[in-house]
Amino acid sequence: MMGWFSAVIERRTLLGWAIVAIVGAIATVTMLALARPSVASHGPTDRYKDAEAEFDQLREATGKYHNVQKALQDGYVAPTRKGKDPSSLDPSSLNCVYNPMFKAGMGYHFVHRQDILEGSPFEVGVGGDPLKPEAMLYETKKDGEFSLVAVEWIVRSVDQTDVDPLTNPQDQPQLVLGKIREPFHGPMYGHEYWAGSPYIGPLGPVLQSEWQPIHYDLHAWIWEDNSRGVFDDWNPDVSCP
Repeated sequence: MMGWFSAVIERRTLLGWAIVAIVGAIATVTMLALARPSVASHGPTDRYKDAEAEFDQLREATGKYHNVQKALQDGYVAPTRKGKDPSSLDPSSLNCVYNPMFKAGMGYHFVHRQDILEGSPFEVGVGGDPLKPEAMLYETKKDGEFSLVAVEWIVRSVDQTDVDPLTNPQDQPQLVLGKIREPFHGPMYGHEYWAGSPYIGPLGPVLQSEWQPIHYDLHAWIWEDNSRGVFDDWNPDVSCP
């Protein structure tokens, strides 16, 4: 009798653990799906509702940069403010981009500056690979830890003297990735200090040395939902401390 009873208990126990494993797997998949923004939730992006595979490619290629140290190891440079310690990752030493007019932000730009400064103009992606965007964008959590929210492609303009497309017409670069065909924004003046850069740029009425060059750029909010759209410059859910 006890043998039969023990066998029943054992079968029920195994069945219970099997159910727990299945529920756990479903929960894990659900959590991953929730953590990965859907293109359909990114505002006016209906034309890309069938391009989820392309966005998944981008997430797979850039997911390692959730660890900001990995981004630094791969050549992405922290946006250190002029006069601050370049080895410090303290947010107070870094430039965080926020637009009070739009009440939206971009966050901290960790940029592969070498590729932009030394690569060919109009080359999309590090080494010409669009799955390797030139910038990783982060915001900081309450504990100060960096959280990856977006990627950005940055293309140096051929002409470094004029950003007016009416007086200086240039071809508009675009992201070409599978079903995605998205034009860049720009051209525009640089908006950050880049130590060692040979370019100058305006910040108000005063020209700044060691500056980000005139460029085109394109953001993709693949790690953080953006009600303004997946390719919009600004995200109302991203702020600066």
